[in-house]
Amino acid sequence: MLVFLPPSEELLPALERYRRDCLTESGMNDPDALDGTAGLGNFRNLSDWLSRVRLLASPAAVLRGWFRTEVFLAVRIAEGCSLAARRSEDSATLPDLVGMGNVRFPGDSPEDERAVLLCGHIGYHVRPSERRKGYGSAILSHAAQLCRKGGIPGPAVCVNPDNLPSLRTALSCGFVREARETLPNGEEILRLRLRMIE
Repeated sequence: MLVFLPPSEELLPALERYRRDCLTESGMNDPDALDGTAGLGNFRNLSDWLSRVRLLASPAAVLRGWFRTEVFLAVRIAEGCSLAARRSEDSATLPDLVGMGNVRFPGDSPEDERAVLLCGHIGYHVRPSERRKGYGSAILSHAAQLCRKGGIPGPAVCVNPDNLPSLRTALSCGFVREARETLPNGEEILRLRLRMIE
């Protein structure tokens, strides 16, 4: 069973293991290997990352010129097991974090709308060893529900055109290709948008 939880202090040991294992499993020690994690790879101290995530979730984010952003963790719970039983510093009993996602809620300015066209409303990441198990689709679908509840009728997700698994995941969740864009750094992205059916 997959549950979606907000990041918290008690989940920091599981997040640390997730970050370490993702970098090891991807064969890179590159923060970009953790796209879709709200910058998890850019922080040595995960308490600092958690503070930033909480700031991004608050109205203060908008006052600082950022998007309000909701981050969630995808935790696998074995049937018949409670999450409380898995919350411990012992790595054998850490919650099984398989992925994470975030939803960006832009303001009303044209600059915000342009920025979201280049980064999408939704970011998500699945641990490399847990890919091809349906977790990406579950995370993306959950993020789309959060978008709908938050007043975003047709959320966008942006993927690297060479990332065929992520492209297939978005297409399988009802996203359709909208445009190919070039970022200021020269990188190409493919923007897909979910067509909401009322």
